[in-house]
Amino acid sequence: MKADEDLQNVGRVGLPLAPAFNWSVGNWMEQFFDGLKERKIMASKCGLCGRVFLPPRMICERCFAKTEEWVEIPETGTVEAFTAAHVRVGPDGELADLPEPQLIALVKHDEADTLLVAGLVAKNASAGMRVRVVWNETPSGALDAISCYEPMD
Repeated sequence: MKADEDLQNVGRVGLPLAPAFNWSVGNWMEQFFDGLKERKIMASKCGLCGRVFLPPRMICERCFAKTEEWVEIPETGTVEAFTAAHVRVGPDGELADLPEPQLIALVKHDEADTLLVAGLVAKNASAGMRVRVVWNETPSGALDAISCYEPMD
């Protein structure tokens, strides 16, 4: 990508943009989010092949059957992969440095076949580490009900 001074014959236009988003989870994800509000982790299960999806999926990716069964799964799982984030997206949409790196983990919950992503609070993280959910004491909604994961003792 060229620096601005290298560009020729390029006009710039500024557009005031303030999009309003209104997203509905619909009937399908409602059970998942209602479960989180009650500190329950609900997953969808394929009635044909038995795969358990967390986060829930409407259609099984393997056999293409509709996953109409809901199951509650444990708050425990295993870290499959993790990374350290050194920046975050600020309120203005720009990247901002974090004072300390924050770990983000892909966790395979016990009894689930897929992975959920969330923060991980651990001094020495590793793949294969056993973890449990830490619930947010004052969530503002279902999306932040899970605060993070922590290692199991």
